[in-house]
Amino acid sequence: MQDVGLIGAGYIGKLFLDELLEADRDVTVFDIDEEQVAAATEKGATEAASPAEIGRATDTVIMAVPGTPEVEATMTGPDGLLDSLEERHLVIDVTTTLPETSIACEEMCEERGARFIEAPITGGSPREGYHMMVGGSEANYESAEDVLDVICADHARIGDTGDATIFKLALQMRYAGHHAIDAEIVEFCRDNGVDPSPLNDFLEMGVWEKYFTEDFSQDIEGLGGLAIWHKDIGYAHQVATEHDTALPLNSVVHEAYKAITPRAGREEGHAAGLIEYWQWLNDSS
Repeated sequence: MQDVGLIGAGYIGKLFLDELLEADRDVTVFDIDEEQVAAATEKGATEAASPAEIGRATDTVIMAVPGTPEVEATMTGPDGLLDSLEERHLVIDVTTTLPETSIACEEMCEERGARFIEAPITGGSPREGYHMMVGGSEANYESAEDVLDVICADHARIGDTGDATIFKLALQMRYAGHHAIDAEIVEFCRDNGVDPSPLNDFLEMGVWEKYFTEDFSQDIEGLGGLAIWHKDIGYAHQVATEHDTALPLNSVVHEAYKAITPRAGREEGHAAGLIEYWQWLNDSS
């Protein structure tokens, strides 16, 4: 499994590319952003003109794109990946999507004789590195372990296709809610004339340091932190609505993120958006 196709050369795709090249894999890259492709080829990757060309050139294909619409376009759009899939192919989708997106991709791959797993990724664990939560058959997971070992610090099979996406959305709900309450606590202290820094300096509570430094630059490129939170907790809310799952707290957090999206600057992440929203509510901005 030496040849790997990479669709999406943004923040996460770059991480994969570096690891794959270091492991002496031949990598072919496609991205709609020509600058990202140019940066990848400078590192040693080969450029492809379309997802279909990625499939023709490689046996293992990794999709790392923003969300459900982009996965659907990659698979079935003009010169889409599906057109070139054969029995030799393994498709690994690391994108955080709706669970039905992964299920549909698996069905399309199976019709072509190809294998598919979903493998959403997180860097938010207290453990070092990036970790993947895998959904798919045990056999497909085992066939992917060789490349997963290269592109992430660790991985685990959560269950069938769709299950890992549900798990990732649950994780995003926790992250978003955790950051939202921490931002509210920091603003509560400041709005009432109290320095919030002892939360970390004295009690070691682990509140995000950006809430104290007010360095609100983006940690990641592409969608950006704020847009990713908005997208992913929105997906969680959609899944919950479809299955009549009550998520009262997530609904409140989702509405907060919707409200702050137009208020945060383009170069600011969700740290800025949350703090600025609470300040606006308190007329302290």
